[in-house]
Amino acid sequence: MTRAENPSVLHSVASLLSKQVTTDRLLRAMIDRVVEELQAERGTLYLVDAFTGELRSRVAHLPELSEIRLARGQGVAGHVAETGEAVIVPDAKRDLHHFTGIDEATGFITRNMLCVPIRDGEGAIRGVIQLLNRKQGQFSERDRELLLGLAEQVAQALELTSFRPAGDRQRGVLIDGPFNNVVGEAPAMKALYEKVLTAATTNVTVLLRGESGTGKTLIAKAIHDNSERREGPLIHVDCTTLPAGLIESELFGHERGAFTGADRRVEGKFELANGGTLFLDEIGDLPMPLQSKLLHFLQEHSFERLGGRQTLQADVRVISATNANLEELIAAGKFRRDLYYRLRVVELQVPSLRERGPRDVLRLSQHFLDTYARRHRRRVRAISDQAMERLTSYDWPGNVRELEHCIESAVVMARGDTIEADLLSLPARAAQVASGGGYPVGTPLEQVELDHIKRTLEACNGNRTEAARMLGIGRNTLARKLKEPEGPPQTPSGQSG
Repeated sequence: MTRAENPSVLHSVASLLSKQVTTDRLLRAMIDRVVEELQAERGTLYLVDAFTGELRSRVAHLPELSEIRLARGQGVAGHVAETGEAVIVPDAKRDLHHFTGIDEATGFITRNMLCVPIRDGEGAIRGVIQLLNRKQGQFSERDRELLLGLAEQVAQALELTSFRPAGDRQRGVLIDGPFNNVVGEAPAMKALYEKVLTAATTNVTVLLRGESGTGKTLIAKAIHDNSERREGPLIHVDCTTLPAGLIESELFGHERGAFTGADRRVEGKFELANGGTLFLDEIGDLPMPLQSKLLHFLQEHSFERLGGRQTLQADVRVISATNANLEELIAAGKFRRDLYYRLRVVELQVPSLRERGPRDVLRLSQHFLDTYARRHRRRVRAISDQAMERLTSYDWPGNVRELEHCIESAVVMARGDTIEADLLSLPARAAQVASGGGYPVGTPLEQVELDHIKRTLEACNGNRTEAARMLGIGRNTLARKLKEPEGPPQTPSGQSG
């Protein structure tokens, strides 16, 4: 069987790629399919961490361990990640690269092994697939070829997820938060991820708060896609766009003859969301009369269509969102206090892009670049240093939505493979600051350079190895320019020790 003839991995995860499911669930679907195809007892999908170089098991049929981390070159998987070889190990006990520590920790006995690299379209190694113990006999050359084909499909699937390469042709991937297509690792986002995972395991109402453009819709999808209702519908209603005269009909439906033009019965959003989730965006704009009807539904799980007398039931979870100050609306008599308490059993704050910091701005920029370069068939691959400086110096009042539109526009207008600063549709003030216009004439170049280095270091959360890479200089040069003694290499978190 040729590689092109085996689409099983892509088919098995196609329905998940567009959703905000946990990345572990997505990767597990891949490795489950691979293990099934190759008739192995166990399988592990490792990703190469772009910053540390170590292998990290994102999913593994190893219930005894939550995660495996292998140093660069350690074990058969580490050897494959280093060399790019596809390896068959007929007898694990006699193989020089076999790392026995995992078997000792799990109690599992590895007899034989098949291990291949995951390479992207440019040939860069992103991870490793390792299979243990063929159920019948040994892994063969045919198995090796089949697994290489499956690994190509895993690589294609990874390109459609949040696991982005750190740079063009650079080894490994950026290992981000727990949800596919939700990008960011700022402390405020990590705190949000934990609360989203908790909320997804419940059936209570959730109120999402945050400025316009912060990604509240994406978080609502993450809650739904990881809940027990994920197979049911997710119905999105923007309360600001509903026509005032038709809003009750839109939400609760209407009977034939309920009003002029109602020539047939129409189901409302609550009925359409039965068995799933109803997301009410900008809930602060819901008119007072409809607030009463929504409160009744949340209390009784029942409603009536407009013009109808029959009481209907619907099994619907409600998630709402707002960028308005609901407390002020309550004080002004424009929002019901009892509804407010019903909606915010769990309340989540989605941080602004300013709160998330420069590092998340750069991660999101690269994410949008990859997304729109693929969508618009452009060959743009990178963002210039000057453009990155403009992006991180701007305060983004429109948040992630504004950044997304800015990057998409730049991708479409780019003439080469790099987004230059002049392609960014940002206010002139941001350009002036980023280009050095904020410094008085005659400011020593050494001071300008030092400020730029410190801003880059801040964008990298203090990780000097990453900052040096972004600046195109060595780590020792970076330390010298900061006029600080050169210390030992830093840990991935940017902390010494």
